[in-house]
Amino acid sequence: MKTTVRNFQGIWIPRSIYLNTEVNWYAKILFLEIHSFTENGMECYMSNKYIASFLNISERQVTRYISRLKSLGWIEETSFNGRKRYLRSMLYFEYDTGDPDQTVLSWESGHF
Repeated sequence: MKTTVRNFQGIWIPRSIYLNTEVNWYAKILFLEIHSFTENGMECYMSNKYIASFLNISERQVTRYISRLKSLGWIEETSFNGRKRYLRSMLYFEYDTGDPDQTVLSWESGHF
């Protein structure tokens, strides 16, 4: 896998993701990793083998988590040429720095 340079400072976990019970923490971390690329306009290509190594899980589990995130509408596959699969986040988070309970999430037009 080609190493992509990015200014990675960590990840912020939106409340809606943190409290979500539809997926486990592996799927949440995978989503946040994909989101960290696509939020900054970058393509996200990670092989199942790389993801499995990164999360210390099996490639089969990676396949299940990606399928689950797709079915929930959190991510989409933007291209696949038979060897490489590119994914992007379908969620957009609007941050309200006032009251944390007022964070706005929109599911319209490919946004969550």
